[in-house]
Amino acid sequence: MQIQFEQQAPDRAYHNCQGRREGDWIVFTCMQCTDYEQRINFKTKERTVAPAADPTIFHQGTYMPPALEEVNLLPN
Repeated sequence: MQIQFEQQAPDRAYHNCQGRREGDWIVFTCMQCTDYEQRINFKTKERTVAPAADPTIFHQGTYMPPALEEVNLLPN
């Protein structure tokens, strides 16, 4: 299972977010915007966002569980 969110706007600045799992939630945070946080519940699909102070910056990120990353590293 890979969870990803992206926004498309070529004229806007982008920050890449780090994802981590907290129970049923995948939490994305931005290293540059410490007030930004996006949460996605992978069971209910509920989504919450604490917006960044600068609304002109788009945020995007990917979360892949550690066990799945290890499987992707194995040779075919």
